[in-house]
Amino acid sequence: MMDPETPQKPINAPGHGQPLQSAIIIYALYGGGIVFPLAALAGLIFAYVERGKDPVLDTHLNFQIATFWWGLLAIVVGFVLAFVLIGFVIWAFWFLWLIVRLITGFQLAQANQPISGTEAMGLKAV
Repeated sequence: MMDPETPQKPINAPGHGQPLQSAIIIYALYGGGIVFPLAALAGLIFAYVERGKDPVLDTHLNFQIATFWWGLLAIVVGFVLAFVLIGFVIWAFWFLWLIVRLITGFQLAQANQPISGTEAMGLKAV
């Protein structure tokens, strides 16, 4: 049992291991969601559960949650427009958009850095 007078370390404290491990797992789940869509849904649920624990982690979680919802919108719009063939272009853009967001977000999480915004029309995490 912890001494009540001992202050708890924030999640981002030095020596606390990998503070953004949750974000890294969610990036992996989203990547797996390309083949197994339920993995992406599990990542979304995990992101909502983990929010509020650390401000740096929250930047990644908010980015990941937005990635899921905007991606789902692109998939649905692509499906509707696939009947006039432009939907396939939307799906191709969505796939490229997703891969770049996963890679850039993962790199920032590995470096224990927050996501301060995006570049290139939301394509790249910075």
